[in-house]
Parts: sequence; structure tokens; C-alpha cells
Amino acid sequence: MDRALEAMELIAPLSENEIAQKSYNLFRAVMQAPVSLAYSQEKKWEASRLAIHGAYKWDKFLPWVEDPEDILKFLDHHFDLATRGGQNQDGPIQNALRALAYASGPVTIEALKRFDPTEPSFVRGICYVLQNNRPFQLRKAGLFLLPLIGDRWFNTPTPIMEPDQMRSLCVDWASALDGIERTNDVQKAALAVLFGMINSPHWRPHIVVEKWKLLEGFTSVPDDSEPLRRCIDNPELIDAIKGVANPAAIVLWLAILWLKYKELIPQVQEQLEAVTKEVAQGRRSTDLDMYLALMDSELKKAEEALGKFNKWSVDPAAVAIRTKIDNLQHAKTSLAALKKR
Repeated sequence: MDRALEAMELIAPLSENEIAQKSYNLFRAVMQAPVSLAYSQEKKWEASRLAIHGAYKWDKFLPWVEDPEDILKFLDHHFDLATRGGQNQDGPIQNALRALAYASGPVTIEALKRFDPTEPSFVRGICYVLQNNRPFQLRKAGLFLLPLIGDRWFNTPTPIMEPDQMRSLCVDWASALDGIERTNDVQKAALAVLFGMINSPHWRPHIVVEKWKLLEGFTSVPDDSEPLRRCIDNPELIDAIKGVANPAAIVLWLAILWLKYKELIPQVQEQLEAVTKEVAQGRRSTDLDMYLALMDSELKKAEEALGKFNKWSVDPAAVAIRTKIDNLQHAKTSLAALKKR
């Protein structure tokens, strides 16, 4: 066993596709193997650390996670060593988070929904990962994992943390975002979390004021985003966001609602029209021109995307684009009529 571990130490740092996949297969075998006199629990953890390192250390070849159970068990153990035992387990935790955040397909994501990420040990671990003094790649992996567990953290009737813990996590999350390039994938992940926080009366007060400007990247969010859908269906949000210290928040929120105007429930539509009338009569009437210009921009993108399909195509993607164009044209007509009043 000792010689096998020595061999793994030599193999694990190598960056090759075949080694990554075989390392992942070995990790699963190690995690499921029973302990014995020759193969103690500590040697089992040592072997699992080397195997997961070989599978997920490098960006180039990331084997798809087939079942998250073994990785979650590994993560829980190393979270405990780090947060309770005071041990530096940043490397193993980073590798496990990278596996879940970057290499989870639809089957794994569905399996993650059966996992409870509100367990105190897991919550402590994620808070630990996002702290300012943690390595960049570790924090980055934490940022990409949050959207996968966001429903269970933010969409809850009661908070899963104390207010000071929520405040600290929001600050650390904002700081981690500041240190990473704002690519399209980063923007999507950040907005999925932000929409979860916005829709939660527990988390909303703790959002770092400057991070409301992330709403500027709203158009990168998928049309079927559940966190966004919950937000635009929430009639409490317009008044709540009007009270945010960052004046850009309500401007951007109204822009989002106008782009989704035809999809809104009647109560939110009425609120939107009422607040827009106030805007039109006030000093920020130029915001309406900005909303109309944004609609034109989105219409142009949608029409270009539709041009890739046959005129009579019944492809679901083409049908969805046509619906989006109709919705935007309806919203534009409604907003233009309000502007004239």
C-alpha cells in the first residue's frame, strides 16, 4: 500500500486526459473500498486526495462527475478538517469543488438537488472557502458552486444562517467576484446567486450595495432561469428595491421588468407601469429612452438569431425566439404609449 501511494504521488501531478479520467475512476474505487489492517482509514483518505488531485487539478481535462455522492462525502470530511480541525485542506477542497462546479452534467446536477447543503458543516465549509485569505482558484470554484445549491440557501421560508453570517458571506462573495475576470460564465453564475439573494427577505438587506450593478449584465441570464422567474413574479420587489441605497438598483430593475413585461403577472405589470409613470414625470425621464434602446438592442439580437433558421422552422429554439420577439415588441409598444402620456 505504501508503494502504491508513492506511485500515486508521482502520477497525480501529470496533466493528461487519460490520467485525469483514470484518476477519477480510481477516486470512486478508493472511496467505496472498505478499510482493513493494511488499508487504514487514514491511508484511504490519503489515496483519495491523490486520486482527486490527478482528476481535477488542471483545467484542460476534467472528467464528468457521474455521481456526486463520493465527492460530497470527501468534501464534508475535508471541510471538517479545515473548519474544526484547523488543518490547511485548501488543495483537496479546491479539487472537490472544481469537480462539482465545473464537471457536473444534468444527471449530477439533478442528484445534487437531493443533497442537503444547509447542513451546518457544509455551510461552514462554503463560508470558509469564500473568505478573503483563501487562494484565488479555491474561491473561484466556490463562486461557481453556489448557483448549484442556491435554491436551498436562498429560497427558504426561514434563514439558514444568523444575520452576521449572511452579512459576512455577502461581503466575501462580493470580494471574490471583484478578483475574477467578468466572463460570460462568471456573470451568469454571479447573477444566479444575486437573484436568489434579491428574492429572499432574509438575504436582501445584506447584499453589498455596489453589487446591485451586476444587474447590468442581465441579458446574459438564460430565459429559463428559475431564480430570475421567482424575482419577476414577486410583487414585493419593486418597493423593496426602491429603498436600496444604490440608485442604479431600481433603474436596472425596471429595465429588467420591461424586457420581461409580457411575462409578468398582472399585479407586477400594474406596479411597473405606475412606477414608470413616476419616472417619466420626474427628473429621470431619460431612463425611458434607455429602456426603449435596450429593447431595440435585444430585438436586433433575437432577429439575428432567428435568421439562422428557416422562415417556417418549427425547431423549439426558433419558436422560442419568435415568442421572445413578440414579447419585446409588445413591451416596446406599451412603454412607448406610457411615455407619450
